[in-house]
Amino acid sequence: MLSLRPVLPSLLRSLPSILSRPKSHIDKSSVPRLDQADLQEKVTLGSGPGGQAVNKTANAVFLKHLPTGLWVKCHQTRSVEMNRKIAKQLLVIKLDNLVNGENSVENQKKTSEKIKLERKKDKTRSKYEQRKLESLKEQSEGQDGEIS
Repeated sequence: MLSLRPVLPSLLRSLPSILSRPKSHIDKSSVPRLDQADLQEKVTLGSGPGGQAVNKTANAVFLKHLPTGLWVKCHQTRSVEMNRKIAKQLLVIKLDNLVNGENSVENQKKTSEKIKLERKKDKTRSKYEQRKLESLKEQSEGQDGEIS
């Protein structure tokens, strides 16, 4: 039988570092909810690659949000239930973008990714500047040693 006692102290030491990591906070409190009464759903014939089997089966889901007029058509899988679930998720994203604009979850994710990319670029730029300064310093020290 294995003992967990040697593992626990190391786990507890690493736990504060995990908890203290800064995370980008995305506010999902303003994401609108979908009411079934506000939705109009149609199941239509599929289209696209796959030939006759795809064109004959009705598994593409068309969802329309009646108050706003936004609509989504989903034909990503062969299952009507999965297409319905995906279509609802896509409709929530579209509705969130319409209602919240810059504060939508999608835009918050985009801005956090931009910030991460800028930090990464700055870190890389400073690393190469530091290397360049070190190489110039070594060259100047080497020239000073040759002269005297």
